[in-house]
Amino acid sequence: MRRPILAALLATAPAGAFAQGGPLTLAMHYNQEQAAPLLACLDIYEDETGQAAEYRQISYGDYLQTVLTGRIGGTQPDIYHLYSIWGAQMAENGVLAEPPEEVADFVRETYGETAEAATIDGTLYGVPTEVSVYMLVSNMALLREAGYDSPPATWEELREVADAITTRNDQGRIETAGFAFADSAAGSVHPFYALLASRGGEVYSDGFSEANLDSPEAAAAVRDMAGLVEDGITDKSVDGFDFPAGGIGMIVMANWMKSSIQEGLGSLDDVAVTPIPAGEGWRTLSYAFFMGVDSQSERQDDAWALVRWLNSDASADESGVSCMGRVLSGIGALTANASDNAAMGEADAFTQPFLDALAEGRATGQPNVMQAAEIEGMMAEAIDTVLAGDAEAEAALEDLDGRVEDILFEFY
Repeated sequence: MRRPILAALLATAPAGAFAQGGPLTLAMHYNQEQAAPLLACLDIYEDETGQAAEYRQISYGDYLQTVLTGRIGGTQPDIYHLYSIWGAQMAENGVLAEPPEEVADFVRETYGETAEAATIDGTLYGVPTEVSVYMLVSNMALLREAGYDSPPATWEELREVADAITTRNDQGRIETAGFAFADSAAGSVHPFYALLASRGGEVYSDGFSEANLDSPEAAAAVRDMAGLVEDGITDKSVDGFDFPAGGIGMIVMANWMKSSIQEGLGSLDDVAVTPIPAGEGWRTLSYAFFMGVDSQSERQDDAWALVRWLNSDASADESGVSCMGRVLSGIGALTANASDNAAMGEADAFTQPFLDALAEGRATGQPNVMQAAEIEGMMAEAIDTVLAGDAEAEAALEDLDGRVEDILFEFY
């Protein structure tokens, strides 16, 4: 395995970047409104322990680059909140510290299989927090207008229902879309993961030494997606993120869109959440964030103590939900923290199907592979090429498989 140049640069970060005895720093992507419960908790923690902590907001899109370059300049935080697929790169570069045994035991006892989201090459690096699961989300008002009383259960049914909903204007532009892909890399890649898993396929071999993107299962999954465009049911001019506006029948989307859907449609009463329609053997994708500690922090014990407090019963309020549990609940996100889920009780009709997918083992975790963000960008480009009709699925995926394996060869 090669040692990246970045690792050498990061190793030169000033050892004195962490001020002994000063506030701990916690870097997350949530805005001030979303993080309000956390900020209140940090004040409580200081009152209880005398340990102050400062919140640093870093935008989601810039997070990884910001923390890596900041570490070179000596401005790194003590505590990170990471999208799980960033973890492999940060662990490879020696950025992340391993948790003490008592924290590792807490994670294994509390988070079940979701602990894998914070595990890189068999080593645990943090405490899982936000969990997202993809499901089919349907605007039932539009489905009923088209003559359907329930969401589709198979991909063939989805095509039929979506086709019945879709309308176009005199210029041929879609006015009401039966289905839409979200306008982002994840908008095509994450549904692909789910459809591939439902067919029994995997993107990588065990150990990440090879890619399986040229498999028949992968080609079939992409053809299913492309068929919606070929049949005129949808196109890339329609953005699934506009679902809350009411002009889209169905999307494959994660639970975190709950609040914007509720705000846009006025309520969730006419929104159904059901399995991604792939028959009885359906699977889906989950991904997570986790809290980890910088390996060069001179106050790792203090940092881990805060991380555990924020995610455990010790920070629970009268509802019995931990501080991070309250943050996640406030933004419509899920947690795999068993204690928090028990304290929250029964979820609403929108949220429960996402939780059921996790509980039933239907959700396949997003692979923590090196250069994951780069690879998924390449996957999105290849899939979008097929959706646009510029390439056949088999040819696009064969080319993609070779380019991904070139990356894997550098690390595995």
